[in-house]
Amino acid sequence: MSSEGVALEAIDGIQRHLEAIYCIELSERARDFLIDDHGLQSLVRAGSVAAELRDSQEQLLVQPHAEGLSVALYLSDSVRVELACSPSLQSHCHATEGVSHFLMLLWAAREERSVRLLDLELQAEVDKASTCLLLDRCHTGGLGAKRLLGRLFDQPRFIDHLSEPERERYRHAHRLAARYSRYLFRCLDDSVETLLAELRSFYRLSMEDKRCRARAA
Repeated sequence: MSSEGVALEAIDGIQRHLEAIYCIELSERARDFLIDDHGLQSLVRAGSVAAELRDSQEQLLVQPHAEGLSVALYLSDSVRVELACSPSLQSHCHATEGVSHFLMLLWAAREERSVRLLDLELQAEVDKASTCLLLDRCHTGGLGAKRLLGRLFDQPRFIDHLSEPERERYRHAHRLAARYSRYLFRCLDDSVETLLAELRSFYRLSMEDKRCRARAA
């Protein structure tokens, strides 16, 4: 299989993992909506997206139109190569964030629920943490869980071109997810079933209820 094929399989594996965690299933596959660096450059030249997005590693691109939404998922060439050749926590998180946005947006549309940018960012942070916790449980029995959460949440870095409202939205989502993910660690310490029940309940809450759940964790 080519390196691109390996990367696509990894992305589809992330979607299947998230669908299994949340007990949902979409007919649409994130891999079928992917664009690469060249595709993003074409959109920038056409004026369809901001030039600053070229500094991103992942981005869900959404364009409303009369018949609904046009969606594309950008994952940088470097992330794809890393997924194919030497997967790391960073490449897993970039890919998981993009797939998480894709999944939540399409699931919310199917359920006729509104979704805001903060919803997407918070859920993506939770998805990165939950997939890492479950993978660590599978491979090490949970021995690396605390270190993983530290790497995910202790020293956040945000891309430079964000406006102050965007930066604050990311900070807010990060703070909520950091608090909630440590509660998820305690759920997993009880059992995988306890963790999955909590995650499935959280996914279906309104944004306000998610924030309340995270603050109370």
